[in-house]
Amino acid sequence: MDKLESLAKGLEEIQVDLMRRSWVQYTVGYDFGIDEVYEKLNSFMSDKKNFYIVCKYLDMDLNEIDKRKVEILYNAFKPYHLSKELNELNLEIQKKTNELSQVLNTFRFNIEGKEITSVEITQILSNEEDRNLRKKAYFARNQINKPLVDAGFIELINLRKEYAKAYGDNDFVEHKLKIDELSPGIFNSWKDELSKYIDILNNKRMEYAEKFIHENELMPWDQDYIGSKIAPSLNTTVDMSNYYNILMRFFLNFGIDIDKYNITYDIFSRKNKSEWGYNFPIETGKDSRILANVKNKYHEYEVLLHETGHGIHSFLLKPDERILNAGVSGIISEGIANLFGGFIYEEIFYKNFFGSEVKDEFVEMKEFDKLNYLRFVGDIFFDQELYRNNIENLDDIYEVYFKVFRELFNDKIYNEEPPFGYRIHHTTHPIYMHNYFMGDVTCEMLKKVFNKKHGTSSITEKPREFGEFLINEVINPSGLYKYEELFEKISGEKFSLNWYLE
Repeated sequence: MDKLESLAKGLEEIQVDLMRRSWVQYTVGYDFGIDEVYEKLNSFMSDKKNFYIVCKYLDMDLNEIDKRKVEILYNAFKPYHLSKELNELNLEIQKKTNELSQVLNTFRFNIEGKEITSVEITQILSNEEDRNLRKKAYFARNQINKPLVDAGFIELINLRKEYAKAYGDNDFVEHKLKIDELSPGIFNSWKDELSKYIDILNNKRMEYAEKFIHENELMPWDQDYIGSKIAPSLNTTVDMSNYYNILMRFFLNFGIDIDKYNITYDIFSRKNKSEWGYNFPIETGKDSRILANVKNKYHEYEVLLHETGHGIHSFLLKPDERILNAGVSGIISEGIANLFGGFIYEEIFYKNFFGSEVKDEFVEMKEFDKLNYLRFVGDIFFDQELYRNNIENLDDIYEVYFKVFRELFNDKIYNEEPPFGYRIHHTTHPIYMHNYFMGDVTCEMLKKVFNKKHGTSSITEKPREFGEFLINEVINPSGLYKYEELFEKISGEKFSLNWYLE
């Protein structure tokens, strides 16, 4: 396996270079040759000698772990050895994606002629009493739609469609699921599983709207505001300058000392910096970097907990297991990050800022969040439908958007253009958003399995033991198994939304 491991090391060196340059682009807006590194990566992956090394191992008599390593590398190299057309398309897609990510990272919204950050929009949506002003802030996010399309977003969609067809798949959705080692039909039952909860969801949302805004319908620009009424403590002003010590003490509860890890944080907003939150796993077990944008509000710790969860995951993987690490599902990665992000509502974390007086509001807020998170399935399906419909202009995109939300949640069509482009995943990480939701389903499964095994009602009763469970049962074997196999191995059952819904 030495030649295979050497090949993986060479690939990792290129990917580390790409991640470092991406970090610069996302934090300060400068592109120091990302396209050149993509070309180097494509050249390495399309090298026939490299692929020959991988293929030689396919027919060898290997143990199960080595077979899995060969499978992971073979699946990574194979797309580059099917046709010259595919390689050219892949490079064109990468260049267009990089170009559009620059547009997204440097774009700034404005309200009434004044530039405004995404963080400030979130604060308006949370705190503004005037419903019309909240609505104006919500739809300010659609300002990026046209610039994104003008810069080639629809061209990018069509390139991906063309790539999937040339690859031999039915559509780009099927292609991405295949690449991510997920069953092509994994979403087939979702609509039916959700359908029996839609009336409950809509009725509960109507109850909240009547209680807090005296309306009979909860619109997207009302959701954060109602959340702030349920749990006003989320908007408490806190001193974020001490964020690192807060995070360090929290993770020690699970037996995890982030002081041992080389995690870099860049958490305050500035011009030309991406307004999203990211973890850049530059080099597994050696270098992890976190980008966030905070304005000294307690709820902003959620993104820091989430992204630190990613960083910790990177350091808990074994750096020498380069190939197995490449086989870790994005669902596991996002699930672990979401798991830690959710502790913002738990006493084990909020005790750093509040006493027991916030317990009831945070309990209700957790339920409100879980209720509304079901609507995220609409974003997941919209992302998929972009690749299953003929898209020629912005109106086509809006038509698909409204169709998805009408069919799933019985939503009414509103006159304004729906914000979609601001969600960077549509551009840079297509057919990825399901990882977050499926990650949450995984979290619910892990909690239930752990509590049943340890006779606890909450994982916070035995946090150190849960940390050990997470490492031994989830992280250590996560590269050895495809996601659905690992889910069933831990839970004893096949993946189902019922772990989240029931």
